[in-house]
Amino acid sequence: MRNEHTSPDPSLPGAFYWHVQSLTLNQASVTGAVGVSPHIGLETVVPFRHVISRIRFLDSVRRPLDRPQGDIHHRNETLAGIEDPWLMVHAGAPRGAWTVAGRAGVTIPLGRTEPDPFALGDLGLPHQHIQLGTGTWDPIVGAAAGRRFGDVAFTVTALARFVLGESSHGYQAGDRYYAEAMASRRLAGAWSASLGFIAAREQAERWGGRVRDEEGNLGRTDLLLAAGVARRLGGVGTFSLTLKIPVLTRSEGAQLDYPVIVSVGWGR
Repeated sequence: MRNEHTSPDPSLPGAFYWHVQSLTLNQASVTGAVGVSPHIGLETVVPFRHVISRIRFLDSVRRPLDRPQGDIHHRNETLAGIEDPWLMVHAGAPRGAWTVAGRAGVTIPLGRTEPDPFALGDLGLPHQHIQLGTGTWDPIVGAAAGRRFGDVAFTVTALARFVLGESSHGYQAGDRYYAEAMASRRLAGAWSASLGFIAAREQAERWGGRVRDEEGNLGRTDLLLAAGVARRLGGVGTFSLTLKIPVLTRSEGAQLDYPVIVSVGWGR
C-alpha cells in the first residue's frame, strides 16, 4: 500500500516536503465455530495484524530529502499485535431452494489503541495513527443467503460493524460495512473456482467527537473484483487462494492506494 501527503517546513524551498509512505500489511485470522443446536452455533474470530511501514521524504520538487530519524508523523517501523476479537451467535436454515443465515455479536476491545495523534502533533511530539483496535465494544450484525444453480453455487453476504462510543483516548473508529456476491463452481477433481465482487465502506474516524481533516481515516469506499481457487486436501481440510483487485475507490483526504490483496486460507 502507498500513501502520499505533505508537511509544512519554512526552511525548505517551496516551504513543504512530501511524505511517501509504503505499508506492507499482513493479516491473519483464526476462526472457530461450534453448533449448539441444529440451526444455531457460536462463532469466534481472532485477528492478528503485522504492519511494516517504510517512509521516504522528498522536497517540493520531488528530490530525495534526508531525514534519517523520520519526523513526528512517520518513521520506519514495524507494528504487530492482536486486533479486537469477534464473538457471535450464528443461525441458519433452508428456505426452499435457498439457505439463509444471520449472525449477531460483539467485538472485544483487546487490540492496542494509541493516544490522540492530533493532540500530540499539535505539541510537536511523535505520534501514531495506526490503531490495532477501537477500544470499544462494537456490535456486529450480518446476513447471508445462498443456493445452487446447477453446478454453480451462488452466495451473497453482508456484514456491518457499528462503533457507538469513544475509547479512553477519545478515539471513535468509523462504522464499517461489507458486502460480497460470489459464484463458485467445481472444476476438476478436488479443485473449484470462485468469482465475484466485494464492496466495503468505512466511515470517517473521530477524535474528541469531531472529524479531523488533517490526516487519518476520513472515509473510503472500495469495490473489488475477487477471483480464487480452492482445493480439498482429503482429511486435512480445504486450501484456498483469492486475489482481490480494486476496481473503484472513492476516498476523502490522503488515503492508501493498493494494487492487489492476496488472501490465503485453510479451513476444516
